[in-house]
Amino acid sequence: MNEMHALQVLEFDAIQERLQYLCETPIGAALAEELIPSFDADDVWRLLEQTREAMDFIAKRTAPSLGALRDPRKALDRASKGAALVGEEILQVADSLYAMRNLKEAVKAARADYPILWRHVEFLPEHKRLEDQIFDSLESDGMVKDGASPQLSSLRQKKRSTSQRIQDRIQSFTTGSTRELLSDPIYTVRDGRYVIPVKSENRGKVRGIVHDTSATGATVYIEPEEVLQLGNALREIQAAERTEEQRILASLSGKVGAIAEDAIGGIEQAGFVDFLLAKAKLGYDLKGTIPQPLKSVGIKIQGGRHPLLDPAIAVPLDIEVYADNGSVLITGPNTGGKTVSIKTVGLFALMAQSGIPVPALDVRLGPFTQVWADIGDEQSLQQSLSTFSGHIKNIAAALNGLKKGALVLLDEVGAGTDPAEGAAMARAILLDMQRKGAAILASTHYGELKAFAYNTDGFQNAAMEFDVKSLRPTYRLIMGAPGASQALRIAERYGIPKSVVEEARVGLGEQQQDVATMLEKLDQAQKQARIAQGEADRRLAELKRKEKEADAKLAEAREVREHAHGRAQEAIDAALREIRLEAARLFDELKRAPDQKSIEKVRQDLKDLQSVGIEFAQELAPKKDKPAPAAGIAKGTTVRIEGYSQVGTVIEEPKGGQAVVQVGVLKMTVPVTSLSPVAAPSQNLKRAQPNVRLQKAQTATTEIHLRAMRAEDAERELERFIDDAVLGGLDSVRIVHGKGEGILRKVTQDYLRRHPHVRSYRFADASEGGEGVTVATFR
Repeated sequence: MNEMHALQVLEFDAIQERLQYLCETPIGAALAEELIPSFDADDVWRLLEQTREAMDFIAKRTAPSLGALRDPRKALDRASKGAALVGEEILQVADSLYAMRNLKEAVKAARADYPILWRHVEFLPEHKRLEDQIFDSLESDGMVKDGASPQLSSLRQKKRSTSQRIQDRIQSFTTGSTRELLSDPIYTVRDGRYVIPVKSENRGKVRGIVHDTSATGATVYIEPEEVLQLGNALREIQAAERTEEQRILASLSGKVGAIAEDAIGGIEQAGFVDFLLAKAKLGYDLKGTIPQPLKSVGIKIQGGRHPLLDPAIAVPLDIEVYADNGSVLITGPNTGGKTVSIKTVGLFALMAQSGIPVPALDVRLGPFTQVWADIGDEQSLQQSLSTFSGHIKNIAAALNGLKKGALVLLDEVGAGTDPAEGAAMARAILLDMQRKGAAILASTHYGELKAFAYNTDGFQNAAMEFDVKSLRPTYRLIMGAPGASQALRIAERYGIPKSVVEEARVGLGEQQQDVATMLEKLDQAQKQARIAQGEADRRLAELKRKEKEADAKLAEAREVREHAHGRAQEAIDAALREIRLEAARLFDELKRAPDQKSIEKVRQDLKDLQSVGIEFAQELAPKKDKPAPAAGIAKGTTVRIEGYSQVGTVIEEPKGGQAVVQVGVLKMTVPVTSLSPVAAPSQNLKRAQPNVRLQKAQTATTEIHLRAMRAEDAERELERFIDDAVLGGLDSVRIVHGKGEGILRKVTQDYLRRHPHVRSYRFADASEGGEGVTVATFR
């Protein structure tokens, strides 16, 4: 038994085949074919981190296709030594350069988020000029294009013209006066020459060269002399064309050879990235998870499904196996799933230590130093080995080569020989492996080994569940208790006569029957305990869900409060801004006042503005005690309605606890308890407002630049700018946000869409900035 044997019996090659299929490049597929697990812990976590980043990349980004990245490394090597490549080889190089450049650009756009991928693509070659030259010179099948050079274009035009003249001339022989001389009024081609079929008796009447004769000799195929001369000219043009094509291919080959070393290294790196992306794709296909680290050597699986089984029918596996006193012995009925459970654990370890996500809800891993597996029928006719001998040979190899921290998988340990001797041998093998520091997962039918696992430190029993009512296995692994083999029940189910089964049961002996009955009762007790635990878990989950909902409602309430506070702060800022602007205007007017009367008038306005500011500050001051809402509410009282920002006036005497309030053009009947009296609005503020508008009209600008701002700062500046523009009476404004990634453009247009005074908005004309500028028009 060796590590390669473990890869084989655990069917790791099936995982490799799926990985190869998901690779887009030959290099990636070759890496998948050669993949073997790592048994170095640091290397394992490096591999898994690579895959984690690749999974995140393809989930959040559109990974470019690498299908065009062939493997032209041999052609590149020949070109570097001066050889001329054929068109198809040169085109493969150009396709590879294009694929590498696209890959590099895709990762570069988010290199801060994907440092591992960026390290692998950072130095990929970029030779766009050579790419373009190759694509401009070669067709998709590698043929040289007409436009590859002026000389080639001219030669091909001449070739087409000469070919047309030949066809026209040869056609004239089949339709003109010589038609009667022909055995058939058609022309054909012999050895690349245009010929006409002339009756043998008329061969002297057509001047030219005979290229062929019919089988009967009645017809000779003659190339007319006039066509011969045109054909010779065509041959010369074709020779010149081939020479020019070879010159172009040689020139391109030389340029490819100059970048060959750079391109070969890049192709290998890009192929490796393709391999990483294939691991990520396989992870998503398997609905896999990246293992989390354990402090000790071992593996813990929750909800694991064997990746080669149909996930719709595979029963989830929960198991944990550790090198430090955490070995597991599985018992239970045949066909109950013991072997599948063992193979699942082994294959999960191999996949995880190869950097491949495993199909489970959660996996914790302390990387193993080795994986040994002795599973299935190990007999060999060529080596004259029985099943028992084959198992012992493999186990001997494991005992002699075992390292501390190895994972050992043993299916039906000690089977194939006398039960007493087999059980004794199995017990000794398990103890020796435990002493050497291995994590052991084994299965058995031996009752002695069930007792051994129960009584020996470092081992625990596990059982494959069996439904005694349906006489069918459930394929569910139960940790912590041994399972009965259920051989007699299964035999009866498969048609063994009941009398035979009863005789076998009697032959078991009273002690063995008692043990079997005890195991069944223990199994039932555990099943009831699991049901109770499941109900407790369900109730706990429900409680946590209720707590989560309560927390969400509290968070929502906090958000509403914070939002309301934010809106109030915005209103405060706007009011203070107006007061500051009006004060600035009055100070400017005071400086320019021509006489004492004007000075006094301005001073009075300043006093009025000060009164407004004091009143505003008093409104903002925290209220220690809220007055009784109904106090002082009468007809004519100026009031504020709870929940409304507008101020209204009571227009009728309150009756029955209700009051009619005029708010703007609206009349509202509301409870008196929802009203609070307020001071009448200051006339000074009303008088100051037209002056503020005048100031805005004088200072408002028609353009703002938001480029290079953070989104939050840009929205704040945009809000101030639009407010000033509206107060200033502007018809339209320009917002310069730039193109970039479109974030500021989206912030701008989202805000304009919501603003009540914006009638419409559009991108500026191309000459005025295009999509980098938005023009807004006001109502």
